Amino acid sequence: MKAYSSFSANSKIFKDNIIIYIKGVVMKIKAQSAMEYLMTYGWAILIIAVVLGALFSLGVFSGSSMLGTSCIAASGYLCQNPVLSTSGTLSLTLGQESGYTMYNAFVYVAPQSSGANAYGFPTTTYSSNQNPITAFTSGQTIPLTFNLGPSYTTIGTPFSGYVWLNYSSTSGGVANIATKVATVIVKVS
Repeated sequence: MKAYSSFSANSKIFKDNIIIYIKGVVMKIKAQSAMEYLMTYGWAILIIAVVLGALFSLGVFSGSSMLGTSCIAASGYLCQNPVLSTSGTLSLTLGQESGYTMYNAFVYVAPQSSGANAYGFPTTTYSSNQNPITAFTSGQTIPLTFNLGPSYTTIGTPFSGYVWLNYSSTSGGVANIATKVATVIVKVS
């Protein structure tokens, strides 16, 4: 024991050096572990960022990419098969089941962003190529086309708006009843 105790002064320095060395190794191991952690997850995060950037640039995250084709009609009306072609022509089938005949009917499509005049009718409209419809009887369906113009010629361009019907309740009368009959959501295809 005495040999040990006489060596203890030097031993303490030796032990302190080992402890310092061990702490240095431990710290070096911790730093290496941290760098490996950062490199591994850093590459993973970089790859995810590149993939997300590519998907974003392709328009995957834009609202219009999730836009489906639909034509939702108001009660008493039918709206089917909306198609927007690359020529800017919107085609759909409109029907009515109101129980009466609508005379001198005009059908319009208005973009959702269109304002309204003092009577609530949209300020920007596209008229149907079939206007006027002399008699639109209950139970009848009519195929309609609307020329939306050059703004809607690129594939994937969305259009959302409303179908308006302006008609008279009497034969030969002036079309003085205007009503929104359907909501159309479609993309150029």
